[in-house]
Amino acid sequence: MAYYVLQDGFELCGWKGLPFALRYPNPHFADFFDRENYRLVYWLDGKHDIDIESLTEPQKKLLERLVRLGIAVPCDGTKTLAPSQVYKSYPAMYKNSVQWSITGRCNYKCRHCFMSAPDYAGQDLTMEQIVRILDGLAECGIRCLSLTGGEALVHPRFYDILDGIASRGIMLETLYTNGGLVDTRLLDELEARKQHPAFHLSYDGAGWHDWLRGVDGAEAAVMRAFRLLRERGFRTSVSMCLHRHNIGGLKESIDLLAAEGVSHVKMNVASPTGRWKNETEHFISQDAAYEAICAYLPQYVEDGMPVSVQFCGLIDFNKEMREIRIPFRKYSGEAGAERSFACGSVKNGMYISPAGKILPCMTLGGTAIDPMFESVLEKPLSQILSDSHYRDVCLAKMGDCIGHNEKCRDCSYCLVCGAGCRACACGETGTDYYGIDETACHFFRSGWYEKAKALTEQYRDSFPPAKSTDPEKDTEAVRVAVVLGDAEHRRRIETC
Repeated sequence: MAYYVLQDGFELCGWKGLPFALRYPNPHFADFFDRENYRLVYWLDGKHDIDIESLTEPQKKLLERLVRLGIAVPCDGTKTLAPSQVYKSYPAMYKNSVQWSITGRCNYKCRHCFMSAPDYAGQDLTMEQIVRILDGLAECGIRCLSLTGGEALVHPRFYDILDGIASRGIMLETLYTNGGLVDTRLLDELEARKQHPAFHLSYDGAGWHDWLRGVDGAEAAVMRAFRLLRERGFRTSVSMCLHRHNIGGLKESIDLLAAEGVSHVKMNVASPTGRWKNETEHFISQDAAYEAICAYLPQYVEDGMPVSVQFCGLIDFNKEMREIRIPFRKYSGEAGAERSFACGSVKNGMYISPAGKILPCMTLGGTAIDPMFESVLEKPLSQILSDSHYRDVCLAKMGDCIGHNEKCRDCSYCLVCGAGCRACACGETGTDYYGIDETACHFFRSGWYEKAKALTEQYRDSFPPAKSTDPEKDTEAVRVAVVLGDAEHRRRIETC
């Protein structure tokens, strides 16, 4: 007989469809269990006298691993769980994280803004409405939140919002910003609230950033932000929009961002939406962007892959994971892939618009399909996550999209493409959530997928030597799926 108790910060909890969970001190991570193994986890409260010999073999192995990783420790029966660790059942489907546009306003005048933020005529939510949203997040067990806009930092109650986030035990995961308002005071205020978010900044190429952002001095400002954030130990990543003028400067831009300590760059072709629709003389096609990327890749690899880069949907080099993948390849291609969710990000994430709409993702805000979704200001979030059109599209399967489109049913790539991105399928004017993402379709049917596969094989072994780590001792490595294993963890979430 023996007593064990969970270490401080680990919480017993569950959601609709996933009732058996263990949340980590870093709330971005959680493990999910079947009923039998969770019975053991539930007993790790310092009060249950566990008969080791009566445990099943899977339970014994689970207990051994939990103790070895320091998640559970032996005790004498007098130490018990803190109130915050006691089992809680949340009245909604599981959401790993939320992205929230706290304002539609912006201090820049970006030519390519899909939200048309420079022309935004809406009103910011009142503090009472903001508090209602924060309370809804806490009620539903959502503990990871990212803030964006417009430009989040122009909100006049930004620091009050930070207080509301911190007081509810919510972690600010990422702050999306153009960098123009990043200063020492902001970082001091974040640290005073024990928040240390990653910063995702916009940067659109050496010499072209001011032009695209519509503000003189924007490039100098974002460079100051990079340096300040690096000095203060904040992680940075970048979104870069490609157009006719900056596509030839990929090496200069990548080298510059690597020198500023940026961890990852995500490139996209500037889409003809919002204000950019009227800038046709500056457009670049997906094909032209892919050609330029392919021409640059040998130099990128020769330079030692200065920074991790997702080169549009063509190919993604992740230095930390030592992995090359094809972003447009969303599914395994094997039998049963059609049972995967149509969008994993939509299933596990959520977007809140400046008006309080609960949407599958940010790019659907203000489009023709936006009115089909409900506002958290008119209906409790727990109800939206339990019974709504939003919940239905969260649970949509990839096979639903294939079956909906005759073009997909006859396509040899259907089980790797799955009709592409749901937001791209809708675009600005469409309302068919199950439709075809024509950009993804073109990628597969025009030969770019085969080219990407060849590039993956060509560069698979080109990563610089990895730093040696001991994942059993590295606290950052001891995270999601340490108990179940990554594959099993994904299976549990994807089948619930």
